[in-house]
Parts: sequence; C-alpha cells; structure tokens
Amino acid sequence: MKFNLLLCTGLLLCLSLFAEKNQAGDKLLIDYKLLYTYTQDSLERFYKANNIPQFITPVENGIDMYEITYRGEWIDGSLIKAKGVLYVPTTTEPKAELAYCHGTRISVKQKYGINDLEQLVAIMHAADGYISYFPFYYGLGGGDKEHIYQHAETEANAVIYMIKACREELFDKINIKTNGQLFVTGYSQGGHAAMATHQMLETDKFPEIEITASSPMSGAYDMTGTQSVTMFQEYDRPHYLPYLLISYSYAYKHLWEGDIYSVFKPPFDKDLKKYFAQPRKIDYGALDSILPNYPADMIIDSLVNVFKTDTSFLFTKKLAENNLHDWKPEAPIQLCACYGDNEVLYQNTEVAYENLKENGAEVYKRMFGKHLAHNPCAPFTIIYSKSFFDNIRNDRKRIAKVRFPKRFFLNLGIMSANRKGKKKMKETGEVENDALSVRKKK
Repeated sequence: MKFNLLLCTGLLLCLSLFAEKNQAGDKLLIDYKLLYTYTQDSLERFYKANNIPQFITPVENGIDMYEITYRGEWIDGSLIKAKGVLYVPTTTEPKAELAYCHGTRISVKQKYGINDLEQLVAIMHAADGYISYFPFYYGLGGGDKEHIYQHAETEANAVIYMIKACREELFDKINIKTNGQLFVTGYSQGGHAAMATHQMLETDKFPEIEITASSPMSGAYDMTGTQSVTMFQEYDRPHYLPYLLISYSYAYKHLWEGDIYSVFKPPFDKDLKKYFAQPRKIDYGALDSILPNYPADMIIDSLVNVFKTDTSFLFTKKLAENNLHDWKPEAPIQLCACYGDNEVLYQNTEVAYENLKENGAEVYKRMFGKHLAHNPCAPFTIIYSKSFFDNIRNDRKRIAKVRFPKRFFLNLGIMSANRKGKKKMKETGEVENDALSVRKKK
C-alpha cells in the first residue's frame, strides 16, 4: 500500500515536472535583462554633444535598455534562440511601437546602446516616445544557427517573434502599455528585412499583430534584376556576393555540387573559408580589401555562365523567392533611397514603387541625393521615415508631408551633403550612377 502510494506520488511529480518543462518550452521569451537607463538629462547632453537638433528628433523622456533573449521560428519550423535589444520610454502612457531592422553585419558579436550607430535610430525613436525593437537577425548577437543573408523569411521572423515575445510575455512584467500602432523600418539589408516583415505581417500567419505602416530604406528588393548587375561591374562592396552564396548554400540544399567554397576561384576559395569560419569576427571592410573589384571574378566561370544563361538554375530560383518588389501592402508604405547610392542601386526602390503602386498599394516615395552614396544617404532617409511615422501617430491627414521647420533644415542638409558628395566624386574620378550601373572609377 505504502509502495503504491509512493509510486503514484512519484508519477504525479514526474508528470508535473514534464508539464512545467513543456509549458516553459512553449514560451517565446527566454530571458530579459535591464542593461542601462538613459535619463532624459543624459540624452539631452548626448544630443547636444553630437549636434543632434531636437527640433528634428526631440527628447521627451528617458529610456530603459533591455537585452532580450527569445525564441523565433527557423526555416524548418523549429524554434531557435535569438537575441535583440529593446528600448522602452520611461513613461506610463501607452506608446506606439517601432521595429528597426539593421544593415549588413558579418561578425556574430554585436554591440549595445550608443556604441552601435544603428541602435541610435532605435534610441532616437524611443527618446520621442516609441517602444523600439532592435532585433539581431538569426545567428547574430549570440543567437542560434548561422545568419542567412538577404533571406526574407528569417529576417521577418527575427523581427516578428521578438515583438510577440515582448508583447505576450514581457510587457506586463515591466508595466509597459502599447497604443496599438506598430511601425517597421530599416536601412540597406534592413530595408529588405523591413519590407519582408511588412509582407509577412499581412499574411494569415500572424493575425494577432497588425502593422500600421512601414518605411523601408535603400533595400535590395529586386535581387534577380536590378541588384544582380553589380556582380559584373566594378563595385564598392564585393563581399555581398560571397556572403549571399554562402548563406543560401546553408539555407537551401543542392544548389550546386560539392562544397560551397568550391565555387570560388583560388585564392578566394581558401581565403573566404577562413574569413567565414565560425564564430565570425570580421567586419566587411576587412573582407572587401581582399576581394576583386568585379565580384564575378571570384566565381568559377562555369557557375557564372549558368547564372547568365540558365533560368532554371536553382540558385536563381531561390534568389527570386526573396524578391520583395511585387506585392500589395494593405498598410501605408513609404520607400526611401538616394540616386547616388553606390551599394544598393536606387532602381531597386523605383522598381518596387512602380509595382506596388500598380498593385493598388498606398505607397509613397522619397528619392533624392544625386551625389549621395550609401552611407551619407542614411541619416536623411531616417528623418523622412520618422516624419512619416510621426504624422500617422499624431493622426495628421497628409502623412507623407515633412512639416516646417524640419523640412527647411532637412533640405539644407541634403543640399550640403550633396555638394560634398559631388566634390568627392570629382576628386576620386567617379562617374554618376546611370540606368543600370553603380558608380565606378573612370
């Protein structure tokens, strides 16, 4: 009798522990840590020291910065560990949410706070009352797996599952309330990720999350068309090509025979294997310095020929699956880019705008900066994006209008940066971006 009682008690205890383990396994939020608090006074001093004008982007509150560890869906449907940073305004009123998608990164180790220039965008929005998400893509910042570069599904999942984890399991714990508005933006690869996130949020997969508007900036939305020509021309960022090939080889099987590094000519086969070995600690500048100016020159001739001539090539098909230029957003969308972009061709934005407009979307376009290259373009597109979101948040009718005096000083800044860009182009002997080419030396 005593033995049976002990046996039943043991079984009940095991079942209880199993249930608890399963329940914990189903949760998306793994851990959260308050890393730092930026007071309103410290932010105002930082803005002043770095000449950030508050009439462009005000400081209305302090910010709590959290490190978030969560689970997100991988390409096989399993849940994997991912990382991100959350910036929360230190106020009790319900706030709008903003997700910022970062640009290209190779190193798995990531910085936090003002030590990361792109996180300043999230900080800037949080200082003006937005709850700001800054997810690292899968495989970066201490997350599981390897990062798949320019891969729409995993980019979007990294963003969306961070939002879900925070909304469903964190905000009640830290007394945060949202007002129901969600905005998504990002620059460069982040533009591609922002577009992917908007698209996925308007499928049936996440009915509980409604997107208010997005503003993708300088993204490579036309992977198989506009952006693919950079393979065969002199190009400032040749590392994009091997990063893409290695990533897609990791994500998709049987793209080509043999090891992924066998598609690169010597000495790039050995060099790239060394640079892309895990854990990756390099930045793209070091990688660009060892690669040819014409990206296709590092690829074996037979593979280049297949890409040029065979439309059934599996790699080309998978690349096409990650195009984001031809669909119909239901929420408003603004596209931003510079004509002088030397890395992500502005035609990506033109093609996407025309297709989205033809499909019936409420789409706006901000194109400017004839002589503004990729990096100098970014601050202005960020201001345009925040203005777009602010107008919607504040229920203004003309959501794409930049209000005075912000418009005046923004135009002055673009004119000044454009003159500097033109002068630099003359000094370096570069020619302007034409219909389907990047800037290149004479």
